Amino acid sequence: MQLSQELARLFSLLWRITNDQRRGATLARLEYLILARLYRDGAMRAGDLAHGEGLDPSTLSRRIAALAERELVLRVTDPDDRRAQQLQLTDAGREQFLAEQRRRVALVTDAVAHWPASDRAKLAHLLHDLNDSLQKKAA
Repeated sequence: MQLSQELARLFSLLWRITNDQRRGATLARLEYLILARLYRDGAMRAGDLAHGEGLDPSTLSRRIAALAERELVLRVTDPDDRRAQQLQLTDAGREQFLAEQRRRVALVTDAVAHWPASDRAKLAHLLHDLNDSLQKKAA
């Protein structure tokens, strides 16, 4: 069992189950990412969001338009530059994001619920260390 193979398998499975509408997915991956970033960091320009997440601005623009049409995000005047606009999460967007986040977390926590508590704690510790290492590489 190689780490790289298992990580690739994990990413593939997480992608499949979290985006499966039969399992209750209400947001596509990119929509979830946009709402998560706005929830975490607050209002921001679309260009800053695209740059920060490594997204293509034209793809992002289409998704933002769809989210705005569903009233999950608003375009508001940038207080620092009245010529520009920022994206802001609406109350409905916040609720939709949090519901989707709970659903996604439940998919994973349910999958390990039968594990001994000590194994779940080890996994959480190792994932924390992995995230810290990846965060340093991303910086």
